[in-house]
Amino acid sequence: MIYLYRTLFQKISLKLCYNIFVRILARLILLLLILAPPALAMGTPPSTQPVKQLYPQVEYAGMFGYAGSGDGQFYYPKAVDVPAFGDLTTDVGNVFVADTGNNRIQRLNPDGSPVYQFGFFGSGGKEFNAPSGIAIDFNHFIFVSDKENHRIQKFDIYGNFISAWGSFGTEKGQFRSPRGIALDYWGNVYAADVENDRIQKFDLNGNYMQSFGAFGVGGGFFDNPSDVAVDRDRNIFIADTNNHRIQVIDEYGQPRLSFGGFGGKAGQFDFPQGIAINDDIICVADTGNNRIQVFDKRGNFLLLFGEKGSNPGQFMEPVGLAFGAGKILYVVDSRNQRIQKFQLRY
Repeated sequence: MIYLYRTLFQKISLKLCYNIFVRILARLILLLLILAPPALAMGTPPSTQPVKQLYPQVEYAGMFGYAGSGDGQFYYPKAVDVPAFGDLTTDVGNVFVADTGNNRIQRLNPDGSPVYQFGFFGSGGKEFNAPSGIAIDFNHFIFVSDKENHRIQKFDIYGNFISAWGSFGTEKGQFRSPRGIALDYWGNVYAADVENDRIQKFDLNGNYMQSFGAFGVGGGFFDNPSDVAVDRDRNIFIADTNNHRIQVIDEYGQPRLSFGGFGGKAGQFDFPQGIAINDDIICVADTGNNRIQVFDKRGNFLLLFGEKGSNPGQFMEPVGLAFGAGKILYVVDSRNQRIQKFQLRY
């Protein structure tokens, strides 16, 4: 009998100790969650503090263009690029615009005066069907996303056709409505393959290298990504349009950062379609909200400017973005058929 009582007492004691241990552990976990910083407690980057204290300011710096098909006129342009280097054939600050509705590329001076143009509607070399992305590399080759022809075209600085790659489809190297295009510092080409919900990477001759993403809402997944940019650290920034966010992945496609969400408040987006990076900041064309938003490299909101309208500093569907010399931001104000310029200071 004594043995049975002793055994029963040991079992009760073990169970009691176990329950006490579980309660103490639960309280410790709860305390850690309360005391932890928000990014840890919620399990979501980015940090609430910038990597570097930035206090950017923006000033309207001019605009050029209006509706039409003549020199310096536009019809629903979608993209812009400003080469950072000049040579005997390219002045620093020349502006290259994908004049989408006119199926051509225009090269302009910083004041909007025309230099030359090339392209017209079609599916052959030097022909376009809704060119929607443009990028110029250090050797002054021009790369164009020929959206409705589902391909990338490459030209020399004079607009002479060099090569093209891609066709309609879902296989490697094929596209379904490519739009934004970007170059890294090693000469590789990145294309936002919109309807395939992925980013594809090629060498400068169009040889397929790899792709990132698939349809979805999780990290590293996309829903109609419209634009792409790459920084010096090989981080890839994507305007994940239908997910109303910006995603950052590393060179291997691993998610590093995601920020945004649908809405009209600061830091939220309504179908963002353009992205540009410069030094420590990220600029986003918040297309549906008719404004530009500025963030630091960890996704912390810094400022916004613009509203719906046609006056200077207002927008009607801003899409493509590009930085020129002196931190001048060029904005493709698509439905206003013009390019606007803004001076950023930080």
